[in-house]
Amino acid sequence: MTVTSSFEPDAPSGASGDAAAARPTPWLSGVAIFVVVMTPLLAYLAPLGFAPLLALTGLLALPGLRLTRSAAPPLLILLVLALWAAVSTTWSPAVIDLAKLKGYGDIESLTALKLFLQLATYGAAVVALRGLSDAGARRAATVLAYGTVALAVVAALDSLSGAAIYQKLHEVTGEAIRPDLAMVKVSLSTYVMALLFWPAALILSRLSRGGLIWLLAAGLIVTSVICSSDACLVALAAGGLAWLLVYAFRQTGAKVLVGLVAAPFVLAPLAMLVGVETGFIAWLHKLAPASWDSRLNIWTFTADHVQNHPFRGWGLDASRAFGPAIPLHTHNAQLQLWLELGAIGAALGGVFFCWLAYGIARLSERSRTEAAMAAAALVSYLVIGGVSFGVWQEWWLALGALTLIACGLARAVAEPEWTDLDELTPLG
Repeated sequence: MTVTSSFEPDAPSGASGDAAAARPTPWLSGVAIFVVVMTPLLAYLAPLGFAPLLALTGLLALPGLRLTRSAAPPLLILLVLALWAAVSTTWSPAVIDLAKLKGYGDIESLTALKLFLQLATYGAAVVALRGLSDAGARRAATVLAYGTVALAVVAALDSLSGAAIYQKLHEVTGEAIRPDLAMVKVSLSTYVMALLFWPAALILSRLSRGGLIWLLAAGLIVTSVICSSDACLVALAAGGLAWLLVYAFRQTGAKVLVGLVAAPFVLAPLAMLVGVETGFIAWLHKLAPASWDSRLNIWTFTADHVQNHPFRGWGLDASRAFGPAIPLHTHNAQLQLWLELGAIGAALGGVFFCWLAYGIARLSERSRTEAAMAAAALVSYLVIGGVSFGVWQEWWLALGALTLIACGLARAVAEPEWTDLDELTPLG
């Protein structure tokens, strides 16, 4: 969530805009290449490393940072959210006694502090890299697209081999890893692929490499199926529906998307409680496999406890205070916001993502393919966040920032001059 939008069409126009786009940005171009080269490596080897990667990117990009008016609204929303989260620690049952903080490990547990640091660094990375020259952005976009395809191929082959490649790499470092744990590590790469699939597909389409899109999709699906990354499969399907909605109906479809994005932030606890009262949740329990059955229990418990403090919430990190009923977090971003930060936190989170969706509506006026890509990427992030990770996990927030960077890079790749890809292919 500590990101700003690359979905809005805010590029300067006219002669001055052309000059700005053509102006060399060697430092930012180097930073962008560094990020996109590291992306497939970290996705496969150490996904948690995306947090320090995006933090470092933000620091490296500071010399090229140019704040724009369009960057102000999302940054302000997230700043208010971070401030409210910090205030909520005063009544959180998971509050940390500052007097007992001694080493880095203790300080690293301060979620409120990390939110401000992430807002500063991840936000700087996204905003600064929007200032790339067209040539620099195109180079980085090309590397990102091919790197994502390579990641998909390696991950698929490794999942088919039972993570043999990953185990061999661990043996090289002198630290053996169990085959089942190795498969879990490989499965984490599917979340990165699911988010980058749409910008990478647009880049490949505009580079006239449509065949690689199918290879990328195949690699993502094969790895997700073998590694049981159900959330990624759901995200890919939901992203595809969002893509079709915006591509087919342009601005009208994008406006519908705004409502669809807002609904879970408003209705999540109520929907769970109604599901329990009507027996729908009980019916789902009979059908759901173990992992999803556990999620249903967590979500039901969370929705029930939201009622105790519906306005202010239980406080930041309160999810950790409910023992086995909620293992670490709620596995649903909207419910976690409601539980910990109440209606205020859920509203701020909803406003931020609705602002992103509204940016897609504006973008659809200029390019329906770019808007469709952004819609699919946004929905993919929300779907995975709605069934898998904790809302404050650093690496997951970093992936949100990376997704926005990728969408911005994809927009810099021009369509081939000899054809109108809106007519030739739905990926455009």
